[in-house]
Parts: sequence; C-alpha cells; structure tokens
Amino acid sequence: MQTSDPEPSRLPYSLFITTILALLLAGLSSCKKVKPEPPAARNFDDSLRADSSYLSAPIIFELDELEEKINKALGVVLVDNKTLKNGKLRPLNLRIERTGPIRLAFDGKKLTFNASLKIWINSPLRLRKNPRDTTNRVFSALEVRFNSPLRVRDDWRVETRVELEHYRWITEPEIRVLGIDIPVTKLADRILTKHENGIEKAIDRAVFSELRLDLEMAKIWRDIQKPLLINRAYEQVWLHPRPTAVQVAPIRGNPRSILVPMRIRLSIESLFGPKPDYVLNNNLPRLERVSVLPMLSYLNLLSRIPYTQMSAVLNTYLTGRKFDVVNNLVDIKQVKVYGGEHALIVQTDIKGAIGGTLYFRGRPAFDTIRNELTIKNIDYDIDTEQSLARVADWLLHDTLKDTLQSALKIPLQEHITLLPNKIERAFARAKVGRKARIDIPKFQLNPRAIAIRPDGLHVLLHAEAAMMLEVTNL
Repeated sequence: MQTSDPEPSRLPYSLFITTILALLLAGLSSCKKVKPEPPAARNFDDSLRADSSYLSAPIIFELDELEEKINKALGVVLVDNKTLKNGKLRPLNLRIERTGPIRLAFDGKKLTFNASLKIWINSPLRLRKNPRDTTNRVFSALEVRFNSPLRVRDDWRVETRVELEHYRWITEPEIRVLGIDIPVTKLADRILTKHENGIEKAIDRAVFSELRLDLEMAKIWRDIQKPLLINRAYEQVWLHPRPTAVQVAPIRGNPRSILVPMRIRLSIESLFGPKPDYVLNNNLPRLERVSVLPMLSYLNLLSRIPYTQMSAVLNTYLTGRKFDVVNNLVDIKQVKVYGGEHALIVQTDIKGAIGGTLYFRGRPAFDTIRNELTIKNIDYDIDTEQSLARVADWLLHDTLKDTLQSALKIPLQEHITLLPNKIERAFARAKVGRKARIDIPKFQLNPRAIAIRPDGLHVLLHAEAAMMLEVTNL
C-alpha cells in the first residue's frame, strides 16, 4: 500500500484571523484619531470704544527765522517822500530808512521790535521849491523800539498791533543858518510822532504776511489725517488718526521763540495689512479758544489684531515642531486662532502618535511687568478633553498646552518703547516733516481693556506723551 506525502502544515483558520486582528489593532493603536466638536464662534465680548485723543504740542516759531523774513518784507526804505504840512511854512518832505536789521525779542506776552533809523527831512527854511533838491535836507539818526501783543485770529492768522514804545536820538537834527546851528529836535519829534503810525502799519503788514500760522497749521491738519506706517515687520501696522477739532491757548514764549499752544482732538486706530483708505479734509476746523492748555498729550488707541495675524505668528513658531509627550511623538501640522464664548480658541491640527484636531481656549490678559499680551490659564476645550480621555488620556497630563501658552505671548515692550521714535520718523517722512520737526521726549503707554470680537482681538491702549512741534524753514 502506497502512502501519500503529508500536506504542508497550515495555520489554523482561527489563528490566522486572530493574527490579522492583532495587527489591525496594533496599527490602530499606533495612530489614534481624535475628532472633537469645534467650539462655536459665538458669544463675543462687547465692543470697545476709545475716548477722544488729544495731541498737544506748542508750535514753535524761532525769532531769528522770523526776523529774516520780516526784514526782507520791510525793505530798507520805510517811508519815502511823504509830504507833511507844516503850518504856514512850506510842506516838508520826509524819508525814513533802516540803517540795520530789525531785531525781535519776545517776553512771553509782547513782541518787541528794535531798529536803528535815519530820517531825512528838507529844511523848513529852504528857498527852493523843487522837492527833488536834497541840498538842504536835514539828516538825523535814532534808535526806536516798538512792541505789540500777539493773538491768533478766528481765521488762523497771527495779528499784531504795533505801537511805538520808545526812541532815542543818536544824531539830533539841526539846521544851519548863517553859520549857526539851529536845533529842530522838537519839530523832528512832532514829525516822528505824527508819522509813527505808518511805520507801525508797515511792521504789522510784514508780521501778518510772514508769520503764517494758518499755512503751517493747514499742512499739519492735512498730513495728520494720513495713516502712518509704524511697523513693516511680518505684517504692516498702521496708525490711522482722524482729527476733528483744534484748540488754541494764548501765545507764549521766550526771548528767542514764539510758542503757540495747540491741541488737536482726534481718534486713532491701529490697523494691520495694506494702507487704510481715507478721505482727506483740506479745510481747517473752526478755531476753539481756551484760556489754558495742558501740554501733555493723551492718546487712546484702539488696536485690532486680526485672528489671521495671530494664527500666522503661531504657525511660524509651532508648525513642523515635534513634541515628545510621554514617549509619544506629536507633530503640529497647523494652528488656527479664532474667538468664541468670550475666549480665544486655538485649533491645533496634529499627527504622529495621535492624529486629528485639538481645541484649546484661554482668556487674553496683560502682563504689565513684562509688557506682554498673554493667554492665561489655557486649557483643553471640554469636548476635546472628553475625546482625549477616551483615546489618549496621556496627552491631558503633558505640557503641550503649556507650550501653546508660552507661544501665545505677544511682546509689547519693543513696540511701546519704540513707538515714539516710529511716530517721529513717520512724521519726518511725511510732507509736513519738510518744514516742521516733532520731538517726543516722554511717552508712557498703558493697556486699558481687551475684547474678543468676531474679527479679532481688540485692545484698548492709553498713552501719555509730551510733544514739541517746531516749525522750521519759514
């Protein structure tokens, strides 16, 4: 009897099924999935409203520049061939010239004009009738001082009312008749006093035409409406001022400078992205007079930080990073920030030992010591926590949320300390910077409130600053 060869050994069918199931379970256990319900984007904080800001700065006019302009406008000859009646005698011809530049000084209330003059008058005893005959003209020299208050008119023009305060003869006028000098100082005094109004009006006109506060303020008014680019890093940040009114206090100053205290009322927004659209208002507002103006600026800034910008910052820091969580590698694929339920929600897509999406939530707050915007008490959303408890409870006890909390810090220190310089540079780059210079020796920025809004995180900041605005190149 021939025996057949034995069949090859085979795994029992039940053992085969068991092996396949074990491999599947092993594969599933090595890549668990978490799919919690995303928190709804609803129930936001009330909107924030920034109070009006006040930009206070005395506009400074340097007297040496004003002197140059006034002397050029006046010219050398102040009075030329003016005819004065002289009782029964023949009329007198008068000519008044400057022998040097008019010098200005300011005591904080009145503007003083000092000048050296020479006066030519024809002799009242002359026999010739030709007014062009200069052989018998009397020459005299004197020093004069005029003064005037300064005020800003309703049309933004600076007005003076010049009056003769004092004069002193250097060379008294005399007429020589038959070899004898006859003093005519009293006659010259009367002539000068009678004609001082013409000199005063000439100075008034020169100051009115050259001290153009209206033109300088119009430039400032137009340029302050233009958005200022204060940051180019990563995403452009703009300050968008909207001025509404201007207040003016009485003019003050020192011996070499005239200070016009001004305060502009405006609203300011901080915006991210491309240059904001704006409509330019070229007309100066009605001048508002006040008796006293504090020279401290108060800026209330409403800054809107879009969720897209916060997401981009987090992705730059976290995307592609691998975290060793209790000997399990977790790789962050993408991070997205949005708002809801009065909190910031951080959607984190992960892969590795566990895959899917995690949702964290936290409330933004200010760290006033480090000048940082932070997310305090960040934790898993309740649905995410329940999902992790079922598939990967080890992730609940690790430092992933602490890592996110550390990454969700927006440093404000650099922006706070550099903002005055950025405003100065932006002001200098604008057209107004060609004829004016702004200086910010003091600047202190403090946070006031934070709101979770549908479009982003709204931050209300308050700043106190001292500013000086000097007009140059009149």
